[in-house]
Amino acid sequence: MRWRRIAVVLLIVAGVLLWSLRRSSSRPGEAALNLSAYADTARDAQPVEQVVKRAAHVPANRPNFVVILADDLGYGDVAPYGNTLIPTPGLDRLAQMGVRFTHFYASAVYCSPSRAGLLTGRYPLRTGVTFPIQPSADRWDRRLVRLAGRFSARLGATDLAQAGESAIAGLPASEITLPEALKVAGYATGMVGKWHLGDFDTDPRFHPRRHGFDFFAGFPHSNDEFPYSYWENEKRVDANLGLAQEGVTAELTRQAIGFIDAHREQPFFLYVAHKDVHGPLFPAAEFAGRSAAGAYGDSVAELDASVGELLRALETRGLLANTLVVFTSDNGPWYQGSPGGLRGRKGQPLEGGQRVPMLAVWPGRIPAGRVVDAPTMNLDLFPTLLALAGVDPPSDRIIDGRDLGALLSGQSDANPHDALFFFNANVIDGVRAGRWKYYRYVNEYVWPVPLDKPNTWAGQFAANDRYVDVRSGRSASLLTSFPLLYDVEADRDESYNVVAQHPEEARRLLGLIESWERAFFANPRGWR
Repeated sequence: MRWRRIAVVLLIVAGVLLWSLRRSSSRPGEAALNLSAYADTARDAQPVEQVVKRAAHVPANRPNFVVILADDLGYGDVAPYGNTLIPTPGLDRLAQMGVRFTHFYASAVYCSPSRAGLLTGRYPLRTGVTFPIQPSADRWDRRLVRLAGRFSARLGATDLAQAGESAIAGLPASEITLPEALKVAGYATGMVGKWHLGDFDTDPRFHPRRHGFDFFAGFPHSNDEFPYSYWENEKRVDANLGLAQEGVTAELTRQAIGFIDAHREQPFFLYVAHKDVHGPLFPAAEFAGRSAAGAYGDSVAELDASVGELLRALETRGLLANTLVVFTSDNGPWYQGSPGGLRGRKGQPLEGGQRVPMLAVWPGRIPAGRVVDAPTMNLDLFPTLLALAGVDPPSDRIIDGRDLGALLSGQSDANPHDALFFFNANVIDGVRAGRWKYYRYVNEYVWPVPLDKPNTWAGQFAANDRYVDVRSGRSASLLTSFPLLYDVEADRDESYNVVAQHPEEARRLLGLIESWERAFFANPRGWR
């Protein structure tokens, strides 16, 4: 009898869920995607060389590139950004030798779309990768939780109304990645670590070697998704590491150095996408107690040691002088970690969810100790590396990133972007232009309404909870009000909404959002 009742409840929940998901996405804060735009067989089959060409001027000494990506590392988790609990001598050295960006953003609040932005130079929405891609063999209970989350989002209990699943299952072949473009200029390309742009455990179309990498050693997805399989090139070495993860960081470091040794005689691009510090946390034994911040801090220390080891490997082989090394994170910290006093965490387009560390070293080309305050984003790495390699960007599509060459070298301090956009899945929540950051709607995760966008029952209640005072003729919102406008240079933790004091800026920034949306829905993939 008990199981029958449970089954009836589940059927009712499933019915309401299906009904809610089939409703037209016409409420404020929502948008509906035409998923057919992400199926483009003609462009999938198009050779990269047709649209990516060598530049008219090719640098005499094309640099090597090493891009190191941390997972869920917060803005305040490392010493160059103010942390005092976790020793990070490797990253300290990067900051001393090169440049530190203070307003650098991931292109998304989650791992998969952020990685899509980094590797393509385009806002993730253009690629269709809008949410962390789940493993094909995911457990039934996790699938049920996500379905329940999407249902509860309609009530305003969770922030999954526009998410819960990526719009597509993996990075489309029509998207041109950094390694694919650099191969046009003769670069050797390698990746070690977390891919998370399609589960190639079950679908080989999404394997990194199908997207431009000559060499791969790593994992299809995050270390909290199982089976957690380890691959070397297209061979599955271990079907499921499970939680025996203490040796992962050291193995990835070893594989990265092996790639450097194998390609030291030619220009190379190496993408090191660490599992650290995504949970669960299993630092190697020699790092236990290394910090005053528990297993999380010890994992940061191990990540830092890997960075230091890679830097020494380049030095001892005489390669560092002609190598650009970049370190950053895919998004802000999740349950643990420090956003460095910024508001928000992973999953929120507030500053703490997307502003991340970014350090870059290239001896002799980047001034030591330089600090860049201009707002920039990880999708800027695509055009930057291509320009340094003497490669023109793809001619058949919009590239949202901007070349950071002048900022790196110190030739300019100018902001390369008119505006940067901040998404929640397929919706633009906010925009930054100069010192101003504007949110049309954003879920703030604060009492008394945990999610207060007006596209949910709870959000509508919050937005409509107003008191009208007949005596004074005034009315006021009692819970929350939109839009929000922050001066993030003066108010870095987004504490003071100044929209009433600067209505003209609010109107201007809303206009930027609406203009981008009109252009996107007219041409979702940004083809030219």
